[in-house]
Amino acid sequence: MHTSLSIVLSSLFVLLGGFNTWLMLGKRNGSTPGGWSWVVAHRIAGYLFIAIYSVMLYYMTLRMRSAEDELPARLVVHVVLALLLAPLLAVKIIVARHQKGSQNVLSFLGIAIFAISFTLVALNIIWHVLRAATGQPVSPVITALVLTSIFVLLGTLLLRRPGKTASRPVLVDQLGNRRAEDRAKIIADHDPPAVSLVLSRVQPQTHDSKTLRFIVPQNRRWDARPGQFLAFEWNIDGKKITRSYSICSSPTQRGYVEITPKRAPNGCVSVFLNDCAHPGLIVTARGPYGQFCFDERQHRSIVLVAGGSGITPMMSMLRYIDDLCLPVEVTLIYCVRTLQDVFFAAELSSFESSIRNFRRILVLSQPHSDWTGARGHLNRELIERNVGNVMTSTVFLCGPPPFMESARAIFVSLGVDPANVMQESFGSHSAGVQTAPLERSSFQVDFARTGKTGQISGANTLLETAEMNGISLPYGCRQGCCGTCATRLLHGEVQMEREDGLEPELKAQGYILPCVSRACSDIKLDA
Repeated sequence: MHTSLSIVLSSLFVLLGGFNTWLMLGKRNGSTPGGWSWVVAHRIAGYLFIAIYSVMLYYMTLRMRSAEDELPARLVVHVVLALLLAPLLAVKIIVARHQKGSQNVLSFLGIAIFAISFTLVALNIIWHVLRAATGQPVSPVITALVLTSIFVLLGTLLLRRPGKTASRPVLVDQLGNRRAEDRAKIIADHDPPAVSLVLSRVQPQTHDSKTLRFIVPQNRRWDARPGQFLAFEWNIDGKKITRSYSICSSPTQRGYVEITPKRAPNGCVSVFLNDCAHPGLIVTARGPYGQFCFDERQHRSIVLVAGGSGITPMMSMLRYIDDLCLPVEVTLIYCVRTLQDVFFAAELSSFESSIRNFRRILVLSQPHSDWTGARGHLNRELIERNVGNVMTSTVFLCGPPPFMESARAIFVSLGVDPANVMQESFGSHSAGVQTAPLERSSFQVDFARTGKTGQISGANTLLETAEMNGISLPYGCRQGCCGTCATRLLHGEVQMEREDGLEPELKAQGYILPCVSRACSDIKLDA
């Protein structure tokens, strides 16, 4: 092989190995970009690496065959290292294809392959450079010392911890190890700022729903988890209305976010979004929020049970699993009235071939006469027939509250730990707590930390009252779903319209959700 071509291929060989190692290590600590484009880049770099390795191995074989004398020790080491690469590459390909969740194994193999490939190239370069500089034969000890020094430097650069990590996943880990009384403060400190999104595409989904795609600004890329939601502030007829919608796009897509609102008969926002939303619409959003999330580090077998538009957070999970080719066993039970009510019908069907361990069960309550699939409503027999290893699975439920309560009862009766049955119920007004008429039209509110006092009427929430008195409380969805505004009630009584976002530990210690709380007496808040 010509010397210049050999140098180019050798340099590219090392760069490709280093690039793939950087991507794998970055994926473990969250320091590299996400998205399908980076997955494709990783694969292309891997294929090129193997192609160059094959070419170099071919020319090395020719050189060995043409050698008349015994090979020098340096070249023997060179050959041994080159041959050692072959089984390592084969093992890495097998693990990457069949055990994609084994990040520790893949990282070890990637580092080993890069170290050997670098040694292969550096061994010859260092030897020739030192010989040219000294004009004397180079001692193997000196070559080894120089090579070791370079490895120490590269190892420090590759393995050092990133200075900045994604805030939301770190926050989850922090919250899991903090006392309950500190949770609200941590959430407030990490609450993401509002961001302006621009509607770029409106795509009909069913006869009463549309998928809206919003472009995320380049300087504001969040780290959503599959299943989370955003709180939007819509401006409709001069009024600001807050509504929360599940993200249905994959978190790997950082440049845009999608939601799929279903038209509700009396839904002011849902009617506006289905009838009047056009590309160019600008909306303010906060988030992402929610603990209704798929986590590939914990969930190896999941059951997704959706009713109607409850499929939207499930789509984020399925797209995420598909994008990253995760080896997760997934069973989807999707309950709707008719085939015309199925969201994402074509894509759900395509998942059966693109997601290796995916099973889809479509249940129609009002099927046509030719329907041969499951019909009726979700029941114990259907789950037993279609879900294997149900007791070891994590169950995600999303749909109308009665649907979810019935589904939860069935799974618990089948032996599933209630802690492994997760529900998403934000945006459902029927899930709210019915409040009794207030005896007095207004009460006094004392804000302990700021020393301010105000009056609250039955028409205003505590969050609205705090804002009217110039007191800034953290908030997200303003619907009692995300838990961002959790604040301790020091004295008095309130009624909460809903408690979905309030964890039992916080409630037991006197926390309330000011965004959906109304005073029943004079009260005092830790704010």
